[in-house]
Amino acid sequence: MYKIAVKIEGIERRKKSTGVLHILAGLFLLIATGTLVKYEAFSGYTQVFLLYGAAATSLIYGLFRKRIDPIAKQNHWIRLIQFVAFAVIGISLINKAGTVSVISYFLWAAVVVFLMFTERKVFHDTDILIKKEGIYIPGYFTNHQLPWHIISEFIIRQDFVTITRKNKSFVQLELLQKIEKMEIDAINEFASNQIAQHLIEVNI
Repeated sequence: MYKIAVKIEGIERRKKSTGVLHILAGLFLLIATGTLVKYEAFSGYTQVFLLYGAAATSLIYGLFRKRIDPIAKQNHWIRLIQFVAFAVIGISLINKAGTVSVISYFLWAAVVVFLMFTERKVFHDTDILIKKEGIYIPGYFTNHQLPWHIISEFIIRQDFVTITRKNKSFVQLELLQKIEKMEIDAINEFASNQIAQHLIEVNI
């Protein structure tokens, strides 16, 4: 099996929008915490302080993520903080605030969990996998498999990898890592052998 880091356009756009989503979560946390204070549905000022801290952390991270955490190592933990904050607010306001408001806080908690897992793929799993079973291209939730029997050509160069299907459609991906010529030759040879092998199997 070979693994190569590549640039996926849709995923790159999603990376850029991550900061905005953190800012939105932070702003809504500020509003939600203000609602909590309004209904006095808290056990003490420590809880409110921590919730405002979670909101401030989300805003700061969203505004300066590229500078303070360029590879998004802390993104997962910020999302976890947001989830706990929204869940605490939602639970605290049951039978106090309006039903719609309480539901919105739990919905935000669910959205944050969704983002936490999809952003994990976006920032940390952008490798294509080249296996005997086929080529696996990263997606938001799972990898998309291209079995060898639908591929007519696979070529990897220093900067790009090109995958051509038998229906003449193709996908070209930019490499995010430097690969030595020896490894490039080995990957191309492996892919050529797999394509040839599956062509023989289809013709038998």
